[in-house]
Amino acid sequence: MPQPPASAPARRSFPRRTRRIPTLAGRGTLTALAGTAVLALAVTGCTSDGGAGRAEDDLAASEALRPGFHYSPSEGNMADPNGLLWSGEEFHLFHQQDGTWAHAVAPDLVHWEEQPTALEHDELGQALSGSAVMDPDNTSGLFPDTGRGMVAVYTNTEGGEAQSIAYSSDEGRSWERYDGNPVVANDGRTDFRDPKVFWHEQTAAWVMVVSAGSAVEILTSDDLIDWELRSEFGRDEGLHAAVWECPELFPLAVDGDPDDTRWVLAVSVGDNEETGGSTAQYFVGDFDGETFHNGSAPDEVRITDMGQDFYAAQSFSGDPEDRRVWLAWVGNWRHPYGTPTEGWANHMSVPRELSLESDGDDVVLVQRPVAELDGLRGEAVTVEDIAIDGSVPLDVAGRSLEFEAEIELGDADAAGLSVFEGDAGGREQRFRIGADAAAGEFVLDRSHAGMDAVRGADGEADPDPAPETRRSAAWEPVEDGVLRVRGYIDQSSVEVFVDDGRLSGTMLAYPDAGNDGISLYSEGGTARLVSLTVYPMDAIR
Repeated sequence: MPQPPASAPARRSFPRRTRRIPTLAGRGTLTALAGTAVLALAVTGCTSDGGAGRAEDDLAASEALRPGFHYSPSEGNMADPNGLLWSGEEFHLFHQQDGTWAHAVAPDLVHWEEQPTALEHDELGQALSGSAVMDPDNTSGLFPDTGRGMVAVYTNTEGGEAQSIAYSSDEGRSWERYDGNPVVANDGRTDFRDPKVFWHEQTAAWVMVVSAGSAVEILTSDDLIDWELRSEFGRDEGLHAAVWECPELFPLAVDGDPDDTRWVLAVSVGDNEETGGSTAQYFVGDFDGETFHNGSAPDEVRITDMGQDFYAAQSFSGDPEDRRVWLAWVGNWRHPYGTPTEGWANHMSVPRELSLESDGDDVVLVQRPVAELDGLRGEAVTVEDIAIDGSVPLDVAGRSLEFEAEIELGDADAAGLSVFEGDAGGREQRFRIGADAAAGEFVLDRSHAGMDAVRGADGEADPDPAPETRRSAAWEPVEDGVLRVRGYIDQSSVEVFVDDGRLSGTMLAYPDAGNDGISLYSEGGTARLVSLTVYPMDAIR
């Protein structure tokens, strides 16, 4: 990750339950009124006269944008996920926060509890992105008393970006820096960061894949301390609109067949004009413990998430169910800390279980929300069999929910759902999720969803973000003329999964408080809602 810039500054309603931090969050309720299902979720707050009242109003407005079931920090500027792992006792989520490693733990990938900062700045500068592993056999020799422990591998900044390690023998609650840092020194290059480390069983060695400007380098080690460069990948492969960052490398079985295993190498691509900000891509190929071989043509580009705000995805090591699960920073280096919130910024995506599935002669990366999220669901409301000709408001509303929709496009040129809808702030707002049948595209459109409240990377107001940051589209022909989409709406973001996870899209939005409506829309013809099921979602803390 780059070094962080200076931080920049009509329906029934009911209060959400109070969180440990000063946030109003919780579950909406579903009630039936005269046969009509209504999901109402709104924020209420106390105000008083004078400056204190205005301060409370500002806090309430800021906290109204805080997600209820996506992880966000109580304070500070969140960015890249770092060391993600199951330690044998709990899941650990480390993440970037103003050049330090913040820390949270959970029993289940969902209910995160903040911990004290794990890695502060030291004499080698900031602790930028990296990864963490359990060293169960003490290959590092750093755990003479316990025989096992946790090792964090991260990028330090003083004297140029280099790779250092820290270690913990108490489940990540306290850390020691290695005396011989950095373990991989800088050789004069500018961009050399974000080491991802894992144990490669076949060669009985630790592997590091690290960003090196417009490529990644692969190193190996017996002890997490002494590293040897083995290969390089990517200078003439994939998308090169900006620097490569936050690499990932892991195996997945194709269609669940353990005899057909491929390796996925994912990298994030920094802020650039070609993609209207930062983005991410992945490659599918083979890895022998030292070298990655791309299985596709060098100029083929596979985008990880078609939205604007899914960056630096990292996977958990040691998942107790032997799944490959990752999550990402819901953000973009075009506007990294420009959220219209006070004291905190940004959140993580929902955890996603990954698989490789056949697609004709090819294989594609499929992402599905982890099953643990289902435990946050409230009572469902289902709406069925509605003709869609123009805009069709629904008696369903909310800003913290999951939905599943199936829409027959019929003869419409475009059709879908509109969320975050209303005019509570004195202006019409909406966020559209749908299909452009004429173009054969799936579309996320936040053009009227409050993005004019976002500040740019320099902290200055950006009242008119570039059009490409407002609408994202991806080629996804609709099978049998039916759009099938599952999604999560959570106060200030939309995260969707099309065709059972073969396409995902993640976008931020900052609609005015009270804009929580949901409607159906069509253009150029009539579509039909087959079914829409909506679940209110519990807050996670």
